[in-house]
Amino acid sequence: MDINMYAEKQAEFAAWADRQIAACGKRERELLADGRPDESDFEKIKANIYDIFRTIFTAALKTNNGDIDAAKRFFLLRAEEIPASWKASYDRAAQHGDARKMQTESIKLETAREVRAAFEQIWEVRNEA
Repeated sequence: MDINMYAEKQAEFAAWADRQIAACGKRERELLADGRPDESDFEKIKANIYDIFRTIFTAALKTNNGDIDAAKRFFLLRAEEIPASWKASYDRAAQHGDARKMQTESIKLETAREVRAAFEQIWEVRNEA
């Protein structure tokens, strides 16, 4: 893959994340206007997760001095590590019967899976089992 292809894929992932964040913001405002503040808050959470992972990839590129393969590995590692704490939080909430916290952590986990899937598709990551 040449440098232009890398630049295109970087831009594609950033644009994908930007679209997701914008869509969440729109739904958040619509839900709030419709008197559904809880659901509006969930959209805000999703937008934050998209933003976190967009930022992680930007940091990965800087940290790895533009080494795209190292940046991809860094991103994928963080895409495993970060949701692990959300899963643990979900499990604790389930033990205590905290449905609201379970819903929040579930949204984070689902959004993280969506981000990872989009990243893998854009960057043509092959899962080697």
